[in-house]
Amino acid sequence: MEARRLRNSLITMTGGLVLMNTAWAGASVWTFAPLSGYPPSVSVSSSGMATVKYTVTNQSHKSHTLTIRPIQGITSSGCTSPLGYHQSCTLTLTVAGSGLNGDVFGGPILCDQDNSSQCYQPSQANSLAIRLTQTPPVQQYTITSSAGINGSVSPSGSQTVNPGTSLIFTATPDTNYGVGQWLVDGAPAQQGGSTYQLTNITANHTVDVTFGTVTLTPSVSTLGLSVNCPAASMSPDCAQKNNALTGTPRQITITNTGSGEATNVLVSSSGLPPDASVSPSSCATIAANGGQCVITVTPGAIASANASSTLCTTGVQPEGSVSVTADGGLSALVNVYVLSYGCIYQGGFIYSIDDTTTNTGSIGGKTAAVGDTYPGQTSVSLATPNWGGGGTSIGSALYETSSQGANNGSANSAAIISALTTNFSSPPYNGASPIPLVNYAAGLCSLLSVNAAGATSCTSPNTCYTNWYLPAICEWGPLGAICTSGSTNIQQQLYENVLIPSATLGLVSSGFYWSSTENSFNPLNTAWYQFLGGSFRSTTNKGARIGIRCSRALTL
Repeated sequence: MEARRLRNSLITMTGGLVLMNTAWAGASVWTFAPLSGYPPSVSVSSSGMATVKYTVTNQSHKSHTLTIRPIQGITSSGCTSPLGYHQSCTLTLTVAGSGLNGDVFGGPILCDQDNSSQCYQPSQANSLAIRLTQTPPVQQYTITSSAGINGSVSPSGSQTVNPGTSLIFTATPDTNYGVGQWLVDGAPAQQGGSTYQLTNITANHTVDVTFGTVTLTPSVSTLGLSVNCPAASMSPDCAQKNNALTGTPRQITITNTGSGEATNVLVSSSGLPPDASVSPSSCATIAANGGQCVITVTPGAIASANASSTLCTTGVQPEGSVSVTADGGLSALVNVYVLSYGCIYQGGFIYSIDDTTTNTGSIGGKTAAVGDTYPGQTSVSLATPNWGGGGTSIGSALYETSSQGANNGSANSAAIISALTTNFSSPPYNGASPIPLVNYAAGLCSLLSVNAAGATSCTSPNTCYTNWYLPAICEWGPLGAICTSGSTNIQQQLYENVLIPSATLGLVSSGFYWSSTENSFNPLNTAWYQFLGGSFRSTTNKGARIGIRCSRALTL
């Protein structure tokens, strides 16, 4: 027994001596020094890569050619040529997480090519210490779809998708039935239609489709109307009066696209102003396969309000709807708003209304974004974002002496972006590279995307409003006869509107704001700006960093 114990002790001691000879025993004939920036202690994921580097120096007067002992998951390069006395080389180790079985501690070991028992590795402090970490799972979302009775939907059930994915669902109704509604998370998302697309998925959702023998499809999903408040109006309910506010009655057409006759068709409204009317209150019967009922909404002098009964003319988003129901079928819902200056609609404050558009759709007009894209400035400094293109005139169409230049910020902005970014290498800019959109006012406006309330965090399935532009100088404030006759502007309809709290509007008092209009006297270097508070317009250097508030035309 004692003999066996002595033998095991000798074996253990011998093994330890071999390890010392391989690794750290005595003075190393070749030494290792980690290179800065490539430490030997690293963590790498199962799908990641890492690089470790050493400077290897021959301390022997004898020349040596070195070879590395293989390490699974690690490939080496360098240090393959003979090293003379005090000569050095760089050993590069490339670590592939996918090739590792686990952590690696110790090494690398370099041996003499002609004497495989003469091997050395770095000191313990400088040896490899590679820790294999698990790659975190990709965030995924679950989309669960289902179909009501009398039809099916594909795909059906639960689908697991990555962020930003889009899914298209197809509904197949049974014989003599039609698609009723698509609902997302229990809320109506689309009336009718054999397909529905969920885009830019960033959360879990449920998608449901219903079917019915009668499908009532409205001609519009949203109807915007103007208050009836022309300049000559005697109504005390008019928040503002202007000849553009004519209060045109507008129509909603309900079509029965189902295979069955719609009976007992009733029309009702919710949240509309008390002086607005909806007629008729009943369509009685709507024939199958394309039968129609026309509903007329007539506005009064009072604008719509929000759920707290606050009029939208104080700078809030209104509510209101018209619904249609029928026996044996489904309901159709249309959002209906009676609007005036200052109401939040389609993502911005309304400052211009066009009530001459066809009465089968909504009013036209313009909105200003609910917040500054860059804050209004009370002093001028040369920095970005600025007007852009200093030393370049975009063209005479953008001058204040031109009808477009003075009044059409949308066309002006398109011309600016085309010159400075899209077609930068051609006249008038002739640039070596495009100017990034984030560096100039019109470019920043083109990037804006907001929801109906004006919030920039807009994702599917919400409607996102884009096509924002930098207002022309007459869209900011009056500039004389060059401004379109009867046109309204941000200065008078919003900034000077006492009904809208200044904190709600967010325009900086005594602030400078860019317009998209060039100065005809020095178009190469100057453009027009609006000064709030003093209510005047002037010109300054295109390189100035001042306020940016964007505008867009209403979607009819």
